[in-house]
Amino acid sequence: MSDVYAKPLPPIDGLNAPFWAGARAGKLMLQRCLDCAQYRFPASRYCPSCLGERSEWQATSGQGMVVSYCGFHKAYWPSFAGDVPYDVVQVRLKEGVQLFSNLVDVPRERIKIGMKVRAHFDAVTDAVTLVRFKP
Repeated sequence: MSDVYAKPLPPIDGLNAPFWAGARAGKLMLQRCLDCAQYRFPASRYCPSCLGERSEWQATSGQGMVVSYCGFHKAYWPSFAGDVPYDVVQVRLKEGVQLFSNLVDVPRERIKIGMKVRAHFDAVTDAVTLVRFKP
């Protein structure tokens, strides 16, 4: 593995660092409010449900289902030109949080709303492991 990766990488900062550290360890970590117990993503200082400021990071099941998807037929970054067309899915985790990601090893004609998926961790550099999903 190296740090050479041509596609855009997420910025990792103090607020979201536990999410990315979890991904590197093969765990899907989310912030959870200590006042109302709601999970949230992306990471934020305040809970969007109760505005509480107290939270902790917890490992989740990594299980969810596809609630929406779309195909991209244009490369908005040159590094995606070889992937066009490619699909992006919206996954609702069992914990209620929704993430945008990609499916691994699923041809586009087999993507279905309601498809059960689980987190898959794709180490693209030494520092960044992306969260994708598999059926």
